[in-house]
Amino acid sequence: MDQKLMEQIFSDQQGLHNCPTPRHISDEQKEKIFSILDHMSRISPVEADMVELHLLHGLSQAYLGKIFGYTQPNVHYRVNRGIERLKIYAQIGLYEECELREKLRGFFTDPKDIEVLVLLYLYSSQSYVARIIGDTQGKVRYRYLKCLKAMEHSPNLTEIYKTFKLISENITLLRVLPEDIKRKRVLL
Repeated sequence: MDQKLMEQIFSDQQGLHNCPTPRHISDEQKEKIFSILDHMSRISPVEADMVELHLLHGLSQAYLGKIFGYTQPNVHYRVNRGIERLKIYAQIGLYEECELREKLRGFFTDPKDIEVLVLLYLYSSQSYVARIIGDTQGKVRYRYLKCLKAMEHSPNLTEIYKTFKLISENITLLRVLPEDIKRKRVLL
């Protein structure tokens, strides 16, 4: 990121309201955007900042490229990927980790099944989960698909099943990398 440009944008004299190419959006559009933005903490911090600056503040992708040090096509890719992730996350149920574990304990008896499901819910990365639990990615994928099939017809787990099914269908898009977890957003 260009430090001087970031300081100008976030200074009192030159705030975001002074950035170029602001867009005017209707109240209805704002409402839709805010419903999707509720899930910002679930995407990478850089994507979250780019999406927010682009959608809410109307900054052009070229201007965002200058701020973050990326090319305009790279910003375009990151903004679109962030928006796609947010659309999926808006459909996925929100569960606290302990709540999810408790619900799964009532159905699964193998603690490793529960661990795989919870970690895939949190990170959507089979390779990262495999590293955490000390297993292979293939075994994690097999265990996940086996658990998904077992939940499919359970009336008590219908909503959780839908969540895990969506994750399964979008696992590549939703993957959270360890370095993304450690980063913090610039905009809060």
